[in-house]
Amino acid sequence: MIKTINSWRGLIAIAVVLFHCGVGWIYNVAVSGVTFFFISSAFLLAMRHPFERLTALEYRRFLLAHAARLYPLHWLGLALLIILALIFHTTVIDWGATALSFMLLHQWSPVHDVHYGLNPVSWFLGVLLFCYVIYPFLARWLARWRLRYKVLLVASLAIILALVLYPLDIPRREAIFVNPLSHVLDVCFGLMLIHAYHILARRCRNLGFRAATLIELAAFLSLVAVIAVNMLTTWIRPWEDVIIWLLPSGCLVLAMALLNGREGAIGRVLLSRPLQWLGGISFEVFILQMVAFHLFNYVLAPVAGHFGLLVYSSLEWFALAVLLPLAWLVNRYFTRPLSARIKRALAQCENPNVEKR
Repeated sequence: MIKTINSWRGLIAIAVVLFHCGVGWIYNVAVSGVTFFFISSAFLLAMRHPFERLTALEYRRFLLAHAARLYPLHWLGLALLIILALIFHTTVIDWGATALSFMLLHQWSPVHDVHYGLNPVSWFLGVLLFCYVIYPFLARWLARWRLRYKVLLVASLAIILALVLYPLDIPRREAIFVNPLSHVLDVCFGLMLIHAYHILARRCRNLGFRAATLIELAAFLSLVAVIAVNMLTTWIRPWEDVIIWLLPSGCLVLAMALLNGREGAIGRVLLSRPLQWLGGISFEVFILQMVAFHLFNYVLAPVAGHFGLLVYSSLEWFALAVLLPLAWLVNRYFTRPLSARIKRALAQCENPNVEKR
């Protein structure tokens, strides 16, 4: 794990939560963060699992390990939302859509109430699972390609997606955004970046603090520039869901990777303990945000109102006060212990002669 990327993920998770709380000005950060997460995931996978050669055993091991990271947390969040919905009668549960969501297949549906479902943010996990399914094949296929051919592939996929998105209205564009096929572009972009990283890494070995800070600042300003253009103009709006964030997100991922271990001023802030802690629970923050919203709306706010404190207008801050402790508790007492058990179980299945400890 590149620690600065870990911190970015934590900040992105908070940005997404704040946007879902109604903080409109953070929209661009939240949407760009989704692209950043998919690109960084493909990039980090390529660092750990190049898959220049691929066997059926390696593929099965890879897929089981990564599916085991997604499903338990997803099922926990879904179960909590079902319980809260039944207790507080917050919604009529569509059990068919919930069954698809349980299997992480709901994101393939073009129907709004299905691909968002009971936990609207879980489409992200379904897309990530699909990226895990296809990643070993893409990594092996592209392993021997030259960088310029990978750039051409990414450009071609971006043009195809742009042509698909341009004539669509927002609801139909939304269905494309949550569809896993549209994020194949992000995976290919991450594989292109890892190639560029290997080319540039040697040249960045002797960079000083000042040069590292300038590189970080340039990467950060590339994101700020695209956000400013999107806010001040309308000509890139048809592609604000996905495509326009590829380059700035890629610049951030590449900069953080090249400067890993020799960070500049921005990187050193990202290495701070609070941001590292936030990055460590970013998955839980993202997946459990709707649970926190329900707890705020149906437990915390009514109790506070009983004592004369009207907190509904401050959803974003009070929801975070519920969400962050909840995410930490789930990470500490559910995700991490379960992950360790799953790793031991997989290791035992691969090598039955290893004694259990």
